[in-house]
Amino acid sequence: MNATKIVCAVVYVLMIAATLITVGVSQYIDLNSLIVVIVIGALFAAAAKGEESLVQKFGNGAVRAGWLGSIIGIIAVFGSDGFASADMSKIGMALAVVSLTVFYGYTLKLAAMILD
Repeated sequence: MNATKIVCAVVYVLMIAATLITVGVSQYIDLNSLIVVIVIGALFAAAAKGEESLVQKFGNGAVRAGWLGSIIGIIAVFGSDGFASADMSKIGMALAVVSLTVFYGYTLKLAAMILD
């Protein structure tokens, strides 16, 4: 890994961290969503064929896992009691968590692009 990639990776992490700190870190943390994206991304990287590097495959798998997790979450929200009773406080929080898998997927994809 050359110095340019290291500098870009550090700046990337600092920019994401600064943005999250500015708007409030706690709303961007959901361990279950992160685990889903990382595990499915790693499985995709291990199983996918092609000329791409393992890091590129992981990044691509992370994006796909993010969208898959989001679809699963949306289905869960629509089938929940909060949706049936039109409780906007529950629906809003649930939709925020649904969006996190896509956020994690693209964040990992961009990191993979920088590091590869």
